[in-house]
Amino acid sequence: MFTKDDSCYSISGRYCSAIEFYLSEHKRRAFCTSQLIEYTLEPNPDAADDKDIPPQRLALVFSTADVEVLGWRLGTLADKLQENNLAAVRILPKRYAELERNQPYVAFIGITPASKG
Repeated sequence: MFTKDDSCYSISGRYCSAIEFYLSEHKRRAFCTSQLIEYTLEPNPDAADDKDIPPQRLALVFSTADVEVLGWRLGTLADKLQENNLAAVRILPKRYAELERNQPYVAFIGITPASKG
């Protein structure tokens, strides 16, 4: 799925029916893009002045779960999401954070099931 070891995302080149989130080497979850209700790219409120804490937060709301992605330069992911071209997202080791300063870097992916209210 990922063409480069230092990339935190992959694209499909065509319409994506699902987005996969790689939580670890052996664990991944996917959500149908048709279930995406909204997404928000915003500053990470926990980052403040600590440059070791990811400064951006990409929040995705699916009908069955909320996904939180923390990292640097996440605008590219939001652009690919808007184009319906984002196929997968994964966390990368810290050593890749500054390897290519124009590429996104994902430090954290959290998935919270939607509450059954």
